[in-house]
Order: sequence, then C-alpha cells, then structure tokens
Amino acid sequence: MKHHHRNPRARGGRKRQPSRRDPLIGFEADVTIEQIGARGDGIAHVMSPDGKPVLIYVDCVLPGDEVRVGLRQKRGDGYGAEVINVIARSKGYNEPRCAHFKECGGCSLQHMNDDDYRAWKRDKALVALQRAGIERQDAEELVEDVEVSAAASRRRAGFSVHVGVTGVFVGFHGRFSHTVLNVPDCAVLRPELMAFREAFRTFLTACPAGQARDIKEVFVTLTDTGLDVLVHASKDPDLDMRQDLAEFAADQNIARLSWKTGELPDEPLAARHTPVVRFENVDVPIAPGGFLQATREGEQSLTQAIKDALVEIAPRHVADLFCGVGSFTFPLALSGKRRPVTAVESDPRAVELLQYAVGQSASPIRVIRRDLFRQPLSGDELADFDLVVFDPPRAGALAQCEALAQDGPEWVLAVSCNPATFSRDMRVLRNSGYEIRKVVPVDQFLWSSHLELFAVLQRAKVS
Repeated sequence: MKHHHRNPRARGGRKRQPSRRDPLIGFEADVTIEQIGARGDGIAHVMSPDGKPVLIYVDCVLPGDEVRVGLRQKRGDGYGAEVINVIARSKGYNEPRCAHFKECGGCSLQHMNDDDYRAWKRDKALVALQRAGIERQDAEELVEDVEVSAAASRRRAGFSVHVGVTGVFVGFHGRFSHTVLNVPDCAVLRPELMAFREAFRTFLTACPAGQARDIKEVFVTLTDTGLDVLVHASKDPDLDMRQDLAEFAADQNIARLSWKTGELPDEPLAARHTPVVRFENVDVPIAPGGFLQATREGEQSLTQAIKDALVEIAPRHVADLFCGVGSFTFPLALSGKRRPVTAVESDPRAVELLQYAVGQSASPIRVIRRDLFRQPLSGDELADFDLVVFDPPRAGALAQCEALAQDGPEWVLAVSCNPATFSRDMRVLRNSGYEIRKVVPVDQFLWSSHLELFAVLQRAKVS
C-alpha cells in the first residue's frame, strides 16, 4: 500500500513558489526605430536597466520615428512594445487610410507612403532570392517592379463573430488580441463584402442570443455570380434559424449560404445561384470556402506573367501542380495555341469541380487527384512534360522540388505565397542546375507583410 503522507507531492498545503515576474515588462524608454521587420512592425533596441541591449518590436511606426515605448510582453527573441508617446515622425509617414488602423490587426503598413511601401515589398523579394543563394546585385537584375492590388479590391475575407453582453461584433481581431472589432469602413475589402458584414451583424442582432452565440466565423467570397457565404458554428442551426438564414440570403441576393458545424461537412441552407469564377471564359464552380486568389487584379498579374512566359517557352505538354480549381490551368491550356495540360490537386472537391468545368468546356485538360506532399510527380512521370508549373500552399513544395531537381524538364514556373518557403524551394532547384530568369512580386494583401512571388526557371544545358 502506498503511504501518501510520505509523498511530499501529495501533501495538502504544499507551498507554491511565487511566479517570477519579468522585470522588463512595463519598462519604458525613448527609442528611434531602426527598420521594418518581416511582419511589418518596427524594430529597435533599448538599453535595459542593467545596461544590456534589448530587441523590441513596435507596431504602427516607421524607420526614423522617435517614440517613447513601454515593453508589454515577451515576443520571440525580444519584446513586444507599445507606443506611449510620439516624439517625432519620419518623412515617410502617411496618415492611415482607415480609422481602425491602430486597433485592427488586419493591416500593418497603412502609415507608410506608397513609394516606400513598394520598395519595402520589393526588398522582401530581393531578400528571398538572397536566401536562395543569389547575390544582391544579381537579384536586383532579376526582380521586377511589384504588382500591387488596389485598395478595396480583396474579394474574400473571414469575419470573426462574437455575441456578448456588450453587443454583436462581426469583424477582425484586434492587433495581437482575441477581441473582435466591428470594422464598418475597411479600406482593403470589396464594398460588397463590407455591405454583407453590416447586414449580417444586423441580422445576428435580431436573432435569439443563444443561436447567434453559436456562430464563430463567417467566410465570404465574391464570385462572378454573387457572394458565397460559409458560416462556421459550434452547433447545428434549429429550424427557425434555417428559415431566417434562407430569407436573409434572399434579401441580400446571396448566391449560396452554407453552414458548417465543427469538423462536419458543410450544408447549403440557401442555394440561389451556383457560385462560379471564370478562367479564360470558362465557368468553374467553387466549393463553399474554396480557395481563390485574394484579388482579381492579383490573379490577372500572375496569369499575365504565366502567359508572357508561355510566349518564350512555347511548351507542348504542361503539368500544373497544386492546381486548385484551375486559375492557371485554363490559361495554360487555352492561351494562344491550345496545348494539353495535366492538372494535379489533392482536394477532392476542387478536383471534382475542375473535372466538371473541363467536361463542360471540352478543354484539353486531364485532372488527377494526388497528394503531392506525399507522392510528388517524379521519374518517368515528369518525362512527358516540357514545362511544370506549381503553386503550393504556404508550406511550399519541397518534396516536389526535390523530384524536379532529379528529373524535371527544362522549364519550371513557380508561384509562392510564402517568401520563406520560396527561398528554400528555389535553393533546391538551383543546386540541381536550374537558373532563375525572372521574378515578379505580386502584392494581393495590401498594407500587410504578405507577398506572392512568381519565378521563371530554366535548367542550364550541359555542354
């Protein structure tokens, strides 16, 4: 038998050690901002009371700003700091375009003037190439000007929902916060999405509080046939909520409104029109919450970069990997001279919808469902293609790039939404003999730290 009174861990009333409070939390100092970091925040150093330099990250500032800050929380290898007082602003400072800029966590660089902003985004592309092993001077020759989407152009958004004693909130989280903010005048989203946000907030205000509290997020996409809405909730809707949402969809002329409970499949509650997007005049249906490029302008910039490359490469057989619902597949197949394209995607719903659109349009496209992370195209499978295009998620395409390094064709077109994994994948390809010919930076997430990159690569011929 165990004698618990002999176990000091089992004794009641055991004294707890007092928590050690970080002495730097709350520390204040005057600093000059040195640079903008990768996340869009200002970077500076302060001298701690014991004389050691401390790295700090400060929101809503620019290089050259002189500010008094207070350290608020540990953050990575430094501390997050809050501006207490602005001593002097740099010449590059612009008044933010949005009244919610300082509170909302959606944008980080609205206060930067347009020229400096474009230069900062282009510099992210240069740094990505340097990390891939290319000298800065050579990178300058490769990287073109940044293609920046306009304000009020983003066509998809996820709104967080909070229903509490203080009211109904449909919007975005505050900066480094779980608090949901109502944002009636967002400067980034399409007006149709903002009109929906206000209408949905009004709708939830009129709903029974218990039902409204079940809703956690709502994802909205502006398609070519109207809004596609996907509600994420913790419980299934009752009969009254189903009817109310169907009426709401009709009142707001929503193409489709679906409900998703937890990890269960989504269920359409109102399907008035099929949400479709058009690629090369081909209508492609999308699934609720399905992926699209964030802005039409960004999609057009990437598509045009691909079309420009096709003129030079003149491929006969193309593989489009991580193809989604075909935003690049149809331009590859139908732009200029028609050419056969093999489109590969792992998402079963995207594959099904793409196959349907291919059948309806009689396009020269073969669609394959395959997980390219676990089973990349390799060996003889790649021998059929003289051009491979890939556009992976943020995790990049490491396994596929390793296969391309061994057996890839002469030409590769790479699209990436993550400069970090882009650098890694480009290094793999360059180490195998590919040379980067051109890089086009595309900014679809205005005033944020995100950046997409398009690259043309050619395998060096062995003499």
